[in-house]
Amino acid sequence: MSRNWAAACKIWKRCTLKKSDGSALNVCFIEWPRDRTEELVNFQMTQYVPRELTYRISGLPYNEEAMKEYRGILKHILSDHAIFPMVCCEEKDSNILPNIIASDVMKLVKRGDPRSDGIPPNLKTKEVREYCRILRDWNNLYPIPSLMEKFDLEIFYDDLGCGVHSDYSGYDIAYHVLSLRRDVCQARGVPMTGAWMSSIASDKATTRAGWEEVYAVTREDLEKVLNLSLESGPSIFKYKLLRV
Repeated sequence: MSRNWAAACKIWKRCTLKKSDGSALNVCFIEWPRDRTEELVNFQMTQYVPRELTYRISGLPYNEEAMKEYRGILKHILSDHAIFPMVCCEEKDSNILPNIIASDVMKLVKRGDPRSDGIPPNLKTKEVREYCRILRDWNNLYPIPSLMEKFDLEIFYDDLGCGVHSDYSGYDIAYHVLSLRRDVCQARGVPMTGAWMSSIASDKATTRAGWEEVYAVTREDLEKVLNLSLESGPSIFKYKLLRV
């Protein structure tokens, strides 16, 4: 991936990140181009879906047929023009390397957009159906339409997930990419973005980045809502906002 390729994309930030052991990493945060959606799908299917709590508790990552089915669904989601995809790539000798090492995706929601609370029809695997049910029931604890009405918003950036490659943990990449959401919102005229914190790491990263908690549920109560046991995660799950 050459500098000519980078010139065709919006670069939001360049910086050098350091781990606690002193090792340094030069990175670049880029608005991912629409014609490279397949690479983003590959990254999320290998680095985000197998590690994110909502997928794990559905059993989706542990079933090959479910992963195949969800891959098609994810490609459709990431091809939507309402999404904003940002990625982090390593940079060496002024060249942006081709591999994605982190991704962060938001979707622009407008007041009055149609909303479906049902599970999509014609799903083939029970794990994908279960994932959709979990996502629906969890999100209904603090629904986006109610949030937009409460804060009198016409538009809002909803969270579609932030993931970091396992080989690049320890560089605080999540903190930087979640901080950049404010810059994206300002540039796009969107007053607010929000997300559920499904891990202690994401909660800490967003707190450092200036996000604020607006809703919380205990693990025990969330387990009752979802009708299943959570094998890991924080004792309290929070929904947090980042205001411009």
